[in-house]
Amino acid sequence: MTPSALWNGLRGLRASPVSRTRVVSRTQVVDYQLGRLRAVVDHAYRRVPYYRRLFDEAGFQPGDLRSLDDFAQLPITRREDLQFLPPDQICASNVRPESLVVHATSGSTGAPLTVRRDANEERLLLAFRVRALGPYGLGLRARRVQIDHFSPEALVVEGRPALHERFGMLPRLLIEWRTPKEEMFAALDAFRPDIISGPPSVLSWIAADLTEADRRRLTASLVVTGAETHLPEMRRAIEHGFGLPVADVYGSHEVVFIGSQQPDESGYRICEHATLVEVLRDDGRPANPGETGETVVTALHSYAMPFIRYRLGDQVVVGEPSGPYRTLRSIDGRIIDRFRLPSGRWVHGYTLGQLAKMPNLEVRRFQIVQERRDFFRMRLAVRGSAPDDLQPIREALIERLEPGVEVHVEAVDEIAPRPSGKFYPFVSLERLQAWQSS
Repeated sequence: MTPSALWNGLRGLRASPVSRTRVVSRTQVVDYQLGRLRAVVDHAYRRVPYYRRLFDEAGFQPGDLRSLDDFAQLPITRREDLQFLPPDQICASNVRPESLVVHATSGSTGAPLTVRRDANEERLLLAFRVRALGPYGLGLRARRVQIDHFSPEALVVEGRPALHERFGMLPRLLIEWRTPKEEMFAALDAFRPDIISGPPSVLSWIAADLTEADRRRLTASLVVTGAETHLPEMRRAIEHGFGLPVADVYGSHEVVFIGSQQPDESGYRICEHATLVEVLRDDGRPANPGETGETVVTALHSYAMPFIRYRLGDQVVVGEPSGPYRTLRSIDGRIIDRFRLPSGRWVHGYTLGQLAKMPNLEVRRFQIVQERRDFFRMRLAVRGSAPDDLQPIREALIERLEPGVEVHVEAVDEIAPRPSGKFYPFVSLERLQAWQSS
């Protein structure tokens, strides 16, 4: 990220609202977006081989971008377009891929991707996300505990303090969601968080077991959810269980921050100084307020590995504008299922999905379906020829489950989405039965 790009990013961060009293016009927002788009598109054309090829094939030159309407001429990029390309094809030629911050997506869409950013991009995008919590009275010193699915390896790697934490900014604590309640509360008592965060399915599950005595021990003033579709029943369970207000954040590994729920506003306010969001209907036209479409995003401050007109695969409903900013009424996005085993124990989908990422196996998509309480089927759509022996994956799945559970693993040519267009990598027995009865 060049000094000029960083300066313009900080300028957008300053303009990004922390309250509805900040006076910003729609013209100012669009002018800022267009300036950032021109810089990112020009940079991608000059320095990223994938985008140079893509733009040349479309007959598009960076100089053709004179308005946001011109931007719609560019082709859309899908996750599978980038998945198996080497870093030197999708990263800028003026960076060393090995020096970048690496995020391996969870595979919640059934198609994992490695995302790379330089350290300044990472900090800037995190700052946009933090700034969105300003209306809740939370700033850079807010202490956050994240309750999520963490493997032992992830707790070690992700639990290392980042540079900003060493200076006392946004200190955080990671807790594995299956930690016994008393052990979890001992950690909360010691850390004294201002924010509790995590996926809504995890937090709603924990909330169901909390008592009034537990709620009195909490020091937090807000629960922040993200990473999954935030269903109304989950929100009610979290608000009741934790006794705290809930704010849902919409983001992705690719662009970090897209939008968030704000106090006294309905839906999600899009962070338009960080991400350009398009919502496209099935016919490719922009969706109007009240209409459903698919999210296509462009990262306005990602230069090391640009994302330009990138299809996320999420279904959203467009909301009415909130002043100069556009909104999303609701998000029907990445839904992660837990699986209940015959013993009554629960297993998170991520725990099983990690097994699709095995050496020498290029998985385009995977899907795990619980057809009976004691029978799971994993399907793998692989690139090239599938290995003859999938027994190691099957054995690893059985080890993560429990004795008496049968597992079948098969390689397939393709895994189709639901008729709605939404793809579900994890399908619990309960979800499968709901589909069958509808």
